[in-house]
Amino acid sequence: MNLKIVIDVEMCKVQFKVSTYPHKNEIIQIGAVRMNEDFEILDTFSTYVKPRYGKVDRFIGTLTGISERTIKDAPDIEDALLGMLQWIGDDEAVYYSWSQTDYYQIRNEIQCKCHEDDRWAGLLDQANWIDYQKILGNRLEASNPLKLSEALDLAEIDTEGRLHDGADDALNTARMISKLERQKDYKMLIERLRASEKDQEPLTASLGDLFQGLKLK
Repeated sequence: MNLKIVIDVEMCKVQFKVSTYPHKNEIIQIGAVRMNEDFEILDTFSTYVKPRYGKVDRFIGTLTGISERTIKDAPDIEDALLGMLQWIGDDEAVYYSWSQTDYYQIRNEIQCKCHEDDRWAGLLDQANWIDYQKILGNRLEASNPLKLSEALDLAEIDTEGRLHDGADDALNTARMISKLERQKDYKMLIERLRASEKDQEPLTASLGDLFQGLKLK
């Protein structure tokens, strides 16, 4: 069976770069959803991750609901990813994410922190990853990259949980992908997107236009 795995990661900032990890962010949560070949949701996975170099600051804590206490006893990235791969099992898998950020972050951390292991091959191969933000944007001919919340609204998916929680974002993304790939009703989404873009157009009239014809005393 060719599984479809939706992945969402949450990250914190790295405060002090080191030579062994020259990147700006570290993963603090991984959420994943397993779907079958027909895009039916089968199971979910979630784990917090303890970063080596970063800290959860106030902004990230407010955004994600994750605190330093939350990740205090969490596994490191290698054990977290191995746990996810064990959950996926031996079937072939294709990975879906909202933008390429999740792929690059996972790749960076595997390369910098994890021991060499053949099990990383599928995660490291970018050809195994599908950027659904790009796919949907192209289908809708969107003028700008869609935020996940915008795409969920267009697809009329009621958001479960909270945004910027890895498990909830992965599940909501999977629900949207499942609906769109099984129904393939893009005409209605395009109409909603065009209406939304029109509503957001800035006013183009100048002050001179607005006051034209008025006699000011």
